Amino acid sequence: MVVLMAGPAPLSDFFLDREQTERSLVELAEGQHLSLVCRAVMVCDGTLTRLLSAVYLEDILTVCEAADEARPGIEASRWLQIDGSCLRRRVSLVGGVSGRTYARAQAHLYAPRLPDTFLIELSRPGASLGAQLLSSGICHRRELIWIRPGTGDCMFTRLYRILVRDQPAILIQEDVLHGGEL
Repeated sequence: MVVLMAGPAPLSDFFLDREQTERSLVELAEGQHLSLVCRAVMVCDGTLTRLLSAVYLEDILTVCEAADEARPGIEASRWLQIDGSCLRRRVSLVGGVSGRTYARAQAHLYAPRLPDTFLIELSRPGASLGAQLLSSGICHRRELIWIRPGTGDCMFTRLYRILVRDQPAILIQEDVLHGGEL
């Protein structure tokens, strides 16, 4: 195991809110080892289901717990640059063989900035947001915002947004859970 040392945290350079992230990384490193895989998951700006599948050598299933229309909180509205409601989707990422829940996520999707076909496909059972972004061919980029220590069964929480046509369209908060080889 490799230990993340306190002080200037190179990992914070991956995030928009560097100050918040650097404080969190110091707190996360206190008393625990942050493995190479754990750090890779922290800064992953690709599809988390694919990364988890490679780490744990099993298919990762997306289980949609809830999907509804909601008004995001102040922080989410600010990062999405909206004033109003959007689609809120809560999912769990679960091992197809082990049945283990590796992560939970809540996404806010601002429909006016996304193609209708994308939202229709995403409403299908088992649809993964990351996989749907890849298969849809939508030109997009991800921006990691911050990482924070988790509570309870959550190792850490991270927030990132997905920009479509250079406008924030999706905001995702992921809780990466304790356990396994991470």
